[in-house]
Amino acid sequence: MEEENKQLDQFTKEIIQEAGLTNPSVDFLANVMAEIAPEKASEKVYKPLISKVGWMLISSLLLVFSFVLTRFSLGFSILGDWDLSSLFVKKYDITFSIPDTYVYCSVFLLIFVIIQIKMIGKQFDKSLRE
Repeated sequence: MEEENKQLDQFTKEIIQEAGLTNPSVDFLANVMAEIAPEKASEKVYKPLISKVGWMLISSLLLVFSFVLTRFSLGFSILGDWDLSSLFVKKYDITFSIPDTYVYCSVFLLIFVIIQIKMIGKQFDKSLRE
């Protein structure tokens, strides 16, 4: 096995010596750079999924919605008779109440955040495919 390797090594050396070295042309580097220059990477411009106007519209709708809920309550609640104060230890006698308006706003905010995350995920996957 070693003898075969030595023969192969000797044969390779002879072939390389016979072929000799070739020198590139004088303007080789300039030619290569001229070919590379037109292939600049395209810059991706950041474009938000929801524009400033969209966020303004969403926030104004939330404000109007919360105003309407606080001023014109119909007297019923989606949450029913849930009392969040029962979750705390009675030892300290901590009681508080959360207005229904804030609960509604929090739920809708959570829905908007989930939608935004899904849209960002789709946009990110789409940009990875390109």
